[in-house]
Amino acid sequence: MKFGILISVLAVIFMASAAAAQDLEPRSFSQTPVGMNFVSMTYGYSIGEVLFDQAVPITDANGRVSNVVGAYVRTLGFFGASAKIAAIVPYAWGHWHGLLNGDYADATRSGFSDPRLQLSVNFIGAPAIKMSEMKTYTNNTVVGASLQVVVPVGQYKPENLINLGQNRWAFRPRLGVSHKVGRWTLEAMGSVWLYTDNPDFFGGAKVTQDPLWAFQANVIHQFPSGIWFGVGAGFSRGGKTASDDVYGNTYKKNTRWAALFSYPLARRHSVKVIYIDGLSTRLGANFDQVSISYLMRWGGEK
Repeated sequence: MKFGILISVLAVIFMASAAAAQDLEPRSFSQTPVGMNFVSMTYGYSIGEVLFDQAVPITDANGRVSNVVGAYVRTLGFFGASAKIAAIVPYAWGHWHGLLNGDYADATRSGFSDPRLQLSVNFIGAPAIKMSEMKTYTNNTVVGASLQVVVPVGQYKPENLINLGQNRWAFRPRLGVSHKVGRWTLEAMGSVWLYTDNPDFFGGAKVTQDPLWAFQANVIHQFPSGIWFGVGAGFSRGGKTASDDVYGNTYKKNTRWAALFSYPLARRHSVKVIYIDGLSTRLGANFDQVSISYLMRWGGEK
């Protein structure tokens, strides 16, 4: 495998890891009344190392990435179960630098990353009910599933080593369970990322990637005032990449933890602060991320 192609395969991992950081957020499968709408705007900042295989002549590689993510979520009934549909649009800008064969090299990018669409269904323990019915309905265990699709329309130029888009479709099915004990909620989720090929990668190569498996667990506490916080940890394994069907030593093994604090500003408004830290990383991005999110909701009363 050519050095330039392997470099580009690994460099894009930083962007993929920064985007996937949002997946550590708790309460992904909490029950919500049907007919509600949510709009959020999130600013995030990530900083960290980009770790390469020892055969690649890159050292001291680091990146700083900022992103603004707009999202819309609608709750609805799905064959009697509560469900959510979501659209997520990220805009990012960042700077990367390091030593290539001992010489300084850097890159700067700004533009739209690949948007995401998602459908989530709570098929056990969370029927499709109105807000007025939430006061009398109680169930401590919810089991749900979701499918997220990454649409390859973000900024992409095959002549660039680092891109904000990935020029390929990606699909993430996920299965999760949530259990309440008083004001505490315990969550566990398993998922897998599935990727189509990128036929127009740097240097004219076709890049393929094996499935990337992930698992996470969260603990959440809800206060009577509406304030809540959560902590979680997750790990991912797999995702080896190949250039023109030649695999390099690109098996990924990452472990991260996250903390989240949510504060209600008013009846329909809230802010959240999220911190994500990399505990261990084998290839990819060993980053820290801080983000703040504003959320507004409406509907669901009738």
